[in-house]
Amino acid sequence: MEKLLVVGRGAREHALAHKALQCGKLEVYVTPGNAGMRPPIQRVSIGETDIAALRDFIRSRRIDYVLVGPEMPLARGLYDDLKDVTFVVGPPQKLTFLESSKARAKQFLQQAGIPTATAIIFDHTHRAEAERYLRAASYPLVVKASGLAAGKGVLIATSPEEAIPFAHACLSGEKFGPAGQTLVVEEFLQGEERSVFVWADGKGYALLPSARDYKRLLTHDQGPNTGGMGAYAPVGSPEWLDAVREKVIEPTFHALKKMGTPYQGFLYLGLIEVNQEPYVLEYNVRLGDPETQVILPLLANEMDELLYYCRIQKLGELKVRLRNQHAVGVVAATAGYPEAPQGGALIPVPELDEGGTRLTSEAWVYWAGVEEGPEGTLRTTGGRAYTVTAVGATLEEARQKAYQALDKLPFEGRYYRSDIAAL
Repeated sequence: MEKLLVVGRGAREHALAHKALQCGKLEVYVTPGNAGMRPPIQRVSIGETDIAALRDFIRSRRIDYVLVGPEMPLARGLYDDLKDVTFVVGPPQKLTFLESSKARAKQFLQQAGIPTATAIIFDHTHRAEAERYLRAASYPLVVKASGLAAGKGVLIATSPEEAIPFAHACLSGEKFGPAGQTLVVEEFLQGEERSVFVWADGKGYALLPSARDYKRLLTHDQGPNTGGMGAYAPVGSPEWLDAVREKVIEPTFHALKKMGTPYQGFLYLGLIEVNQEPYVLEYNVRLGDPETQVILPLLANEMDELLYYCRIQKLGELKVRLRNQHAVGVVAATAGYPEAPQGGALIPVPELDEGGTRLTSEAWVYWAGVEEGPEGTLRTTGGRAYTVTAVGATLEEARQKAYQALDKLPFEGRYYRSDIAAL
């Protein structure tokens, strides 16, 4: 039996491990994981950036594949650090600028001729110019911290009074440290946002199910941006996805290949449809969270098959098979999220099969910010606690099943949006 190590600690990584378990042909490890992940998933207490310990573990257990969930280890070069001891699904550090620098990614898009919002870039040495620009600009517009900010570095501003304090807090380093000291200020595009996911092998790629996620904290898309409060899949007509291939995916990989390094790993395209045309809002060099929790249940291909085709660089020849279903995922967060998340609430948890996931025959929980509590419970650590995902023959059926399954896992101070897949 081949062995897979998933790197990360959240609901996305739990969903990846669960998908890998389902084929029955992979021994699945997660590092560092979280307390909600149960056998046969095997948790390993190694930090995501403890390179020496990871290399030792991979060698001693003869790990065949490593799947990297979060962006930070990739941006720090985890692929490069492990590629000589196992097969790593993820891009080399030199290509992680697509996510780790929104400024460089914007320049890449413009040079490659890929549709994107018009933008201007300011760094911390040009704070006065940024303020003058924001005072005179037309609104709404979008202000983005260039670096990694855990999904919280974007402000859709409706006035200078909103934009300027945010820009100052970023450029001064007060809000996101060095990650905020370069700003991308871009036009606000009106349209439907979609998340498109590609699994690339350096030669070709497989197009995974597409999803819509909900980034704002409150119902009706109000409140601050978060890491994501829910998602549903699939989205996008075949014709629209063909346009995405032609106008975004192919030009992206062509431009990266011209840079001398073919792309290998997951690529997330944050898109918006404007007048039936796809525009790129952002790239991520990994799968999304919570989108992973809704796209994997719809994917009929088994994980061992996908990993094998990636390793032999034949993903472009693989027929991606989708289940004829819809999936809805709802995130439960703790009080105070995202600004000041509170932990310590206890969640009574029944015995759950399939690695701590199965709630019903068509609903699963993917754990995130939890630790062991007193017997029969998990304790929240603050932030997003879990995602509940359900599938159904229709979107509405999947939605109802997801919200019904949420009732099985209450905790004090729990917050979730009531309009996922309804808005």
